[in-house]
Amino acid sequence: MLDYLATNPLLALAIMLALGLAIGKINIFGISLGAAAVLFVALGLSTANPDIQLPPLLYQLGLAMFVYVIGLSSGPAFFREFKNRGWKLSVFMIVMIVVLVGVAILFIKGLDLDPAMGAGMFAGALSSTPGMAAVVEMVDPAQSQAPVVGYSLAYPGGVIGPILVAAIGAAALKVKHKQDAADEGLITAPLKWTGVEIREGISGTIGDLREITGEEILATRITNDPDDHKLADQSGQLQPGMILLIHGTAEALSAAIPQLGEERVIKIEDTDLVYREYTVSNPEVAGHQIRDLDPAKKGFLIARVRRGDSSIVPTSGTVLNYSDRVRVVTAPGQMDKVRAYIGDSEKALGNVDLLPFAMGLTLGLLIGAIPIPLPGGTTLTLGFGGGPIVAGLILGAVNRTGPIHWQLPFHANRTISTLGLALFLAGVGTSAGAGFRSALTDPSSLTYMGVGFALTMISALVIGFVGIWMFKLKWDEAMGVAAGMTTNPAVISYLNTQTRTDLAERGYATVYPTTMIGKIVAAQVLFLLVI
Repeated sequence: MLDYLATNPLLALAIMLALGLAIGKINIFGISLGAAAVLFVALGLSTANPDIQLPPLLYQLGLAMFVYVIGLSSGPAFFREFKNRGWKLSVFMIVMIVVLVGVAILFIKGLDLDPAMGAGMFAGALSSTPGMAAVVEMVDPAQSQAPVVGYSLAYPGGVIGPILVAAIGAAALKVKHKQDAADEGLITAPLKWTGVEIREGISGTIGDLREITGEEILATRITNDPDDHKLADQSGQLQPGMILLIHGTAEALSAAIPQLGEERVIKIEDTDLVYREYTVSNPEVAGHQIRDLDPAKKGFLIARVRRGDSSIVPTSGTVLNYSDRVRVVTAPGQMDKVRAYIGDSEKALGNVDLLPFAMGLTLGLLIGAIPIPLPGGTTLTLGFGGGPIVAGLILGAVNRTGPIHWQLPFHANRTISTLGLALFLAGVGTSAGAGFRSALTDPSSLTYMGVGFALTMISALVIGFVGIWMFKLKWDEAMGVAAGMTTNPAVISYLNTQTRTDLAERGYATVYPTTMIGKIVAAQVLFLLVI
């Protein structure tokens, strides 16, 4: 059977994907490998028969696809957070990567480890598949297995280490996950609505309610007559006695109403206005800010936006993306027209326009090919792992350029991400079979595993405690930053499962792009310094 797979790489690939993704679903103590299990299946098959090989183009394409869509989804949050504390955490991550490179050099030189395997070990300890790929590109073709073997030996510890630190630290510090997330304003309370009668002395427009109250609220209806509701023109002036239907969390409404006047009970059924939820699928809507769409001019208002599993009260600057669920308020006779405008078409979302994806990926690969000169006449590149994520970050933040909408629908993004990662891991796993077979019988392999685990633990512990001491982060967010250093889906998946809040995710997303790119460069620099 193994000989047959060696002559049928397409079948071998299908088996690696199916078996690897199935194993990746197995959950042990809250830990599952996900797509990363494909690497070990591919490694196992190629170790059993080194002739089982997949073409390099396969894993190059897979990695480029994976990091590009990661950049698209992370871009908006990365640049938004960067202006505040994000840049501080990013600088901290860069310093941390430099420190880890220095520690790795001491280990590799002091223990006389193979440079190529040592660089791969460094990448595995920090779960940097693009970093490992960059080293593979640099080494002599005869040594291309070495970085993959080093990576494979260190990778399990790179997953287990941060999880151990997070679990033991949470227990020792008696972390209250929900309370910490609530203190940081990340517990998404259900959105409600109620009525308020504007009192004397309140001036401004209906659209100024947020600024007047300091709360995240939105008025969608003027209801002076119980049976006569009309859309609340955001440019309309507030008047004493005006009754508005306002939306927000219970806490926001409770804080805003005393500032505006008195609460009024409003019946919204059987009135002149109705509301429905529709999915954004119209390319003329996706990628635009609400203010640019000017829904009021078209006879409706957007009261809520549901993105992923969270609902928000939108602002005029909120950008609508494919797959967003929006609650619209309009007159009954207008609803079909509004639905056609929003799109609400699963078929349209399924027929993904891949032209922007191909254009962005091409730009990323061109960026990755740019040589970066280093002292001594050597050069490095971001490669097919680093270039696409840079392009993805920028285009994800830009969102739209003229008629081109760079973002992908949510489900398409996740599908391409998982498929790209799985293809990469399958391809790179088969390239290391012969080397891994010999490594298993070599006692020195334990040294690579031990050094890799030491690098992982140093990273997680320093980031965790510096995060809560210097940056005043909650423990869960500090561990999210540590997970961001690993850029490993298994680690953040564990944190999300155990904390059941978005606190770790926030720390992860803030530093993910910086560490993804930083580790690609660091792995190459490390190799150049130890050869």
